[in-house]
Amino acid sequence: MALFPPNTSLGGTITPQIKKVLRLTAQIVIIGAIFYLLGRRIQQDWPQITSSQWHFDIPWLVTSLLLMSALYVGHSCGWLIILWRFRHPVPFLPGIYVWFKSLIARYVPGNVLMIMGRVMMIQPYGVPKRVSLTSVAYEQAILAASATTTIAVALPFSEDLQNYSRFLWLVLAVPPLAIACLHPSVVGRLGNFMLRQVKREPIEEFLPFRDILMMFLYYGFFWIVAGFGLFAMVHTVVPINISDLPIVMACTPLAWIMSVLFFISPSGLGVREVVYATLLGFAFKNDFPGDYGGVASAFAIVIRFWQTLVEVGLVLVVMGIVKIRHLKIRAAAETVEGEGPS
Repeated sequence: MALFPPNTSLGGTITPQIKKVLRLTAQIVIIGAIFYLLGRRIQQDWPQITSSQWHFDIPWLVTSLLLMSALYVGHSCGWLIILWRFRHPVPFLPGIYVWFKSLIARYVPGNVLMIMGRVMMIQPYGVPKRVSLTSVAYEQAILAASATTTIAVALPFSEDLQNYSRFLWLVLAVPPLAIACLHPSVVGRLGNFMLRQVKREPIEEFLPFRDILMMFLYYGFFWIVAGFGLFAMVHTVVPINISDLPIVMACTPLAWIMSVLFFISPSGLGVREVVYATLLGFAFKNDFPGDYGGVASAFAIVIRFWQTLVEVGLVLVVMGIVKIRHLKIRAAAETVEGEGPS
C-alpha cells in the first residue's frame, strides 16, 4: 500500500488533485457552516415563526414570477445588445438559448465554466472567441456598476437604516465613481492589466462611453424590476410595508455582487442567504414583534428556492421553445423537399 497518492509530491508541492480536494472541502465546510447558523436561528425563533400571521396571495405570487422572469430575460437581451454594439449581431432565439443554457453552469463553483460555455456555444453564430470574451467582461462590469449604484441609491431612503447610521448618505458617492470606472480609459487599463496577468492578449476594441451609459441605465432598470419582484414574493406570504421597499430593492443586486466575489460557492450558495437574511431583518423589524431574525433567515432560504425554481423553469422553457422551433424548421424543409424545387 502506497504511503502517498500517486500524484502527491514528497517535496511539499500541492498537486492539482489535492487542490481540488481542498477546494471542495472548503466549500462544504463554509456552506455547511452558513446553513447551520441559519437553521439554528430558525430553530431558536420557531415559536415566533409559527405564531406569525401568514397567508398565501396568488396574485402577488404571479406578479413575482413575471417580474423575476423579466429580470432574466432582460439580462440575456442585454448581452445580445452588447454583441450587437460590437458588430456581431446574433439571432434572438439562439442568443437567448446560449445565455440561458450557460446559466446552468453557475451552479458549478466559479464563473469560468459559465463564461467558457457561453463563448463556445456562441461561436457557431459567427462570434469570435475574443469578441465573446470581451462582451462577457463588459456585461459583468456593467452589471456590477449598475448593481452598486442601485444599492447606493436605495439604501439611504430606508428610515430604519437612517436611524442605524447617520453617515448612510455617504454611499451616494458610489454612483458617480461606478460610472467613472466604466469609462473606456479606465476599463481598458484595468482589463488589459488583468489579461496580462493571465497571459492573454490585451483588448484592442472598446465600446463607446455613450453605449456603456446606455447599458448602465438598462441594467439598472432591471435591478429595480428585481427589487419589485422580491417585494411581491415577500408580500405573497406576509404583509410588508411599502416603506421597506428600499431595503428589499437592495437585496438582489447586493446578493449578486457577493455571490460573484465569493466565487468559491456555486451560484453564491450560502452567501446570498446571508445577504437576504441580514437585509430582510431590517425590513421585518417593524412587521414582526419580538425577535425577527428567524423569520428573515427562513425567508432567505425560501427566496433561494424560489429563484432557483424560476431559473430552472426559464431554462427549460427556452430550451423547449428552441427545440420546437428547430423541429418546425426541419418539418418545413422536408415538406418543400418532398414537393420538389420551388
